[in-house]
Amino acid sequence: MHKLILSLLAICFMTLGSACSRSTETGQFRAVDSSCWRYGDTLSYNIATADSVWHGDIAIVVRHAASYPFSNLWLEIGYPPNDSIKPDTLDIVLADDFGNWLGRGLGLSFQRTDTVVRGVTVTSPADFYVRHIMRSDCLSDIEQIGLIFIPSENLY
Repeated sequence: MHKLILSLLAICFMTLGSACSRSTETGQFRAVDSSCWRYGDTLSYNIATADSVWHGDIAIVVRHAASYPFSNLWLEIGYPPNDSIKPDTLDIVLADDFGNWLGRGLGLSFQRTDTVVRGVTVTSPADFYVRHIMRSDCLSDIEQIGLIFIPSENLY
């Protein structure tokens, strides 16, 4: 009987602990036509958090095929600081000088994550956009682009 009560108490504490924990990151991924991401095709994101105003960092995630023909990816990201859209130009480095992919993955697909905006304050929900600004009208072998918001209370 004593072991049963201790087991039930342990289960209750674990359940309460997991119920009180909050997800530290919020984000969304958008699929890209890997055969041709057109220059004018914009990816839209609407990110909402539990708080109406949030402060933290924004990371971008690029998932690409091993056959991606370039070592980097130039992107434009638009995000709303102080209720206006501010575009930033980003150079996401995907491979080193020797052609080795920097992201995680094996075989045919790789993922690279990079923090691109630090210390931004945004009102939730917030609309973001991402588009590529490479010199190619049709960019192949990009599979997904994700935006992740990391709240400042979880930064170290």
